[in-house]
Amino acid sequence: MQRFVKNVNPDAPDIANYYLELGKKYSVRGDVAFAQAILETDYFRFTGLVQPDQNNYAGIGATGPENSGASFETPEEGVRAHIQHLYAYASNRSLPEGEELVDPRFDLVTRASAPTWFGLNGKWAVPGDSYGQSIIRLYKTMIVYAVKELNRVNQNIDL
Repeated sequence: MQRFVKNVNPDAPDIANYYLELGKKYSVRGDVAFAQAILETDYFRFTGLVQPDQNNYAGIGATGPENSGASFETPEEGVRAHIQHLYAYASNRSLPEGEELVDPRFDLVTRASAPTWFGLNGKWAVPGDSYGQSIIRLYKTMIVYAVKELNRVNQNIDL
């Protein structure tokens, strides 16, 4: 995942492991959430409203030029907020034990209203009619890249 994004943006932050670890804790696909972060941040180049120092990889609260969205103290906290926001859409369960709420918009989500990526259409990004499809398309591109990388590496191994 990290190599994929670094292939496009060598300056991308090293946060893929946070997505995997926190995704597992929340039963959210961290790899697909990472693809969503790539989509939201334009490969972590931050060409939209949100700026890199906000550690906001999901555009949480970014609604227009007057409001560039939430800011988080650390990259890990930003990833946690992103995963929590997805968790709010996917589930009506309480946060996992020992987890502190950092997503400032968690309580604004209609809980369990989007248990699938396509369910985010019209909810995460408005109108966002194919928002979930865009995330999955980017995720599939990431998988194809990984397979090509593995094949390339395997071709260089002597038997």
